[in-house]
Amino acid sequence: MSEIEEIVHIVPLGHEFDRVVRPFDKLKANRVYLLTILKEVDIPYVTEEMTKKQMYFVKLVKDVLEKRGIEVLLEHTNIFDMLDVLKKVSKIIRMEKGKNNIVYVNMSGAGRLTSVAATLAAMAHGAKVYYVIADRYSKTEEEEMRHGLSICEKLRIIYLVNFQIILPDETSLKLLAKMCTKEKGMKTNEIIQFLKEIGNEEFDETKYKAKQEKRDERSIKQALLTKLNKKILEKLERSGYVTREKVGRYNTIKITEAGRYVAHISGLLDCT
Repeated sequence: MSEIEEIVHIVPLGHEFDRVVRPFDKLKANRVYLLTILKEVDIPYVTEEMTKKQMYFVKLVKDVLEKRGIEVLLEHTNIFDMLDVLKKVSKIIRMEKGKNNIVYVNMSGAGRLTSVAATLAAMAHGAKVYYVIADRYSKTEEEEMRHGLSICEKLRIIYLVNFQIILPDETSLKLLAKMCTKEKGMKTNEIIQFLKEIGNEEFDETKYKAKQEKRDERSIKQALLTKLNKKILEKLERSGYVTREKVGRYNTIKITEAGRYVAHISGLLDCT
């Protein structure tokens, strides 16, 4: 018997309340993920006072949503870092959609850079993105502590049309995620070994050898290298996600800045 699908919302949270809570006057939710800075971090422009204020809004939002019977999960996220937002939002979407749940992303609960990252992650993974329109902005400290930076007198929600963001295939995404942890790059033989370790039988030398009994070990290694180039590396290189660097007799494959963004949006990176 299949589980009943749940409705999940992901909300990167800044100093907002109305824009985060008011949508649930209309929308349903079983679970809400609040992504924000939950502890002191070593960021020059994030002061202790800002962190305390952020925690005030986290508690305010959490308390109200839980009183409405919505499960609230907190995720420590550097909302000033686009890559961290991409990584966290993508990871959660991938996990929840893997359970056949419906996922929404509120892209209006934090700053502009955070909104862009949340929207990109949502569109890449087919989540539903919405924006909550503010009627005006808080003019006094009292208003801000009650409504957040934005005041929503009437609930108005805009749903963004999803543009298809075409990501590399799953094997290539796993490779890019691995390469994110390798500052000096990876040699082609290391990549083949990694692909074998993640269960890709095409690059399992022993199984390939069993099918190609008449070929010697050297020719088999060359065949695997040719396959790696044609099926994975050439495509990633054309897309601008990796570069090759000749070091002695061997090629070292390095991830580019664009490839790093794709790795973070893949949802495959650990969220530590």
